[in-house]
Amino acid sequence: MLPEKQHKSFEAFYDSARHNDILEPKTTLMLHLGAAMAAGCYP
Repeated sequence: MLPEKQHKSFEAFYDSARHNDILEPKTTLMLHLGAAMAAGCYP
């Protein structure tokens, strides 16, 4: 998968997008899909 440094950066981004009180749920979902696709997981 990803090298350790990139994995930690991706995980930090994903967690910050997942646990937020600012973004609308639809926007959060789009961030999740985009992040998953960037990591190579396609729906």
